[in-house]
Amino acid sequence: MAKEPEFYKPAEACRIAEVAPYVLRYWETEFAVLSDSKEKGAARLYSSRDVKIIARIRELLYDEGFTVAGAKKRLESEIAEGRFDDGLAPAPTVEEQKKVRKTGTVETAADSFPEREQVLRELKEIAKILDRGRKR
Repeated sequence: MAKEPEFYKPAEACRIAEVAPYVLRYWETEFAVLSDSKEKGAARLYSSRDVKIIARIRELLYDEGFTVAGAKKRLESEIAEGRFDDGLAPAPTVEEQKKVRKTGTVETAADSFPEREQVLRELKEIAKILDRGRKR
């Protein structure tokens, strides 16, 4: 079985998420999570996490009928809940993207921070405890 690539070019990301390229370019201007690591004038690389987020934006706007503003709020809350973090690396930084273009490989933040998964689990647990306190 072929290994899924870590990062996708824009055309590949659009094909997987079933979104037209011009739509994705517009969404990059509206959704900060899609433009965080984009360098002006440079080709963007999308992680598997980014592709899932793009597909979720499509669902929110096209299938669930959200406005762009409503989709932003819902997406922000889903990201804060960690919906897209289960074993997926965040988008590479601009510096990492440059390394990929030059060498074909990249060291992600997850590689340099092995305790990341434990920290994420603990933060999610803290968030649950805080949410229980608000409901009272």
